[in-house]
Amino acid sequence: MGSSPRKNWLIWWLVGYVVLVAAIVGSMVWERHAVLTDLSTPDSLADWEAWRQDVRQQQANPGPVKRRVPKSDEPPALILMRDYFVVSLAGAIFFTSMLYWIMAWLVTGAVRGTST
Repeated sequence: MGSSPRKNWLIWWLVGYVVLVAAIVGSMVWERHAVLTDLSTPDSLADWEAWRQDVRQQQANPGPVKRRVPKSDEPPALILMRDYFVVSLAGAIFFTSMLYWIMAWLVTGAVRGTST
């Protein structure tokens, strides 16, 4: 009694899915570490404040594009990776999973055709 072709496809899709989720989690954790390391330094925060000050000065001389001064005292990437990391990770996994399983369904259907 051999395993059915359907189970073989499913096993390979599951292995691919585990690898994909591991890659997403690993890359997000790596990126979070890099952002927190780079953007939480006093120099980086000073650069952010200098940029905000530049935007304030440009508001005195209106040009073709009106820029607003960001309300945050910290760079947006730092806030995103520090305060909203879990939400970002969940969203990345959710939407990538949806795309992966839809593609798996389409590819399996295209390869197997209508034969039963």
